Amino acid sequence: MTSGFELARPALLALLLLLPVYALWRWRREGRRRVPFAPLQYAAGAAAGGGGVAASRRRRWFARLVVPLETLLLAVAVVGLAGPQTVERVELLEGEGVDVVLVLDVSLSMLAEDFPPNRLAVLRDLARDFVTRSGGNRVGIVAFARDAVVQSPLTTDHRVLLQLLDGATVYLLDPGRSGGTAIGDALLVAAERLRRSRQAGRGQAVVLITDGESNLGLDPLLAARYLAADGVRLYAVGVGGEEPVEVFFEGERVGDEDAPYLAALDDRQLRALTDAAGGRFFRATDVDALEQIFAELSRLESAPLEVRPLELRYGHADLFALAVLSLFAAHLSLSLAVRRPYR
Repeated sequence: MTSGFELARPALLALLLLLPVYALWRWRREGRRRVPFAPLQYAAGAAAGGGGVAASRRRRWFARLVVPLETLLLAVAVVGLAGPQTVERVELLEGEGVDVVLVLDVSLSMLAEDFPPNRLAVLRDLARDFVTRSGGNRVGIVAFARDAVVQSPLTTDHRVLLQLLDGATVYLLDPGRSGGTAIGDALLVAAERLRRSRQAGRGQAVVLITDGESNLGLDPLLAARYLAADGVRLYAVGVGGEEPVEVFFEGERVGDEDAPYLAALDDRQLRALTDAAGGRFFRATDVDALEQIFAELSRLESAPLEVRPLELRYGHADLFALAVLSLFAAHLSLSLAVRRPYR
């Protein structure tokens, strides 16, 4: 980091060249305004007012300070108008890491309560833990049901990601219109975000958290093969119990009365996807699932983000304004103390 002092408008300093001319003009003007026999008149005025010769000497001494004080006031004002500021130049270099997109299932099936309080709450907890422990990794978020949306592009601002995860609910996408699950579409959206932000030497991966039931959109297996061809690893975390369970949304059973919708974890499909993309499948019940995912990510090639120069500028206009105000107050006080006697 380097720091220094700069002026925002240095050309204004040329006005300082006029100050000697101004000071000379003021001295001459003051000389022409002096009254004849000023010491006698000061002394007479002091005697009439009960003062003395000492008071008149003080006034004459103060009078000599008026022009220098005016000149100093103008000089400080000119420098203040030139915009003095301290400039610190730093280079931002993030810690080494990889790029990861979290692909989160927010479909109605994630409201199944076989994982208390429900699968979606477990998904958010897993995602928060992942973000909190991501260190120098850039992390993005894609949420999906029937549709897929980018909730956050790749970023190292993990605090923002944690706030966004609070909004990862079925209401993020209209549950009435977005019923269904399109894992393949969501994987393609994640792949596109990674491709746009690709940096040489920095590995990329997708972490999919879902119950594995894809029933809409592109075939997830094709999307997984696309990830593999693009050099992106796929890791999947399955959230759900062994047996299918009913799903309730806003107090009502999802599906028909005679044929309620039953949500089950399709780990067979998820294992096929991760095998095709050179990744691994984990169950949310695995105590060390995240540990294993991070162990897998550590094997990817990591690199620091590009060095970004940053300039921090701190203006000092307030200090110069205070100095001008103080000098003006001093000048006003001197002017009142050096009031001339009448002719």
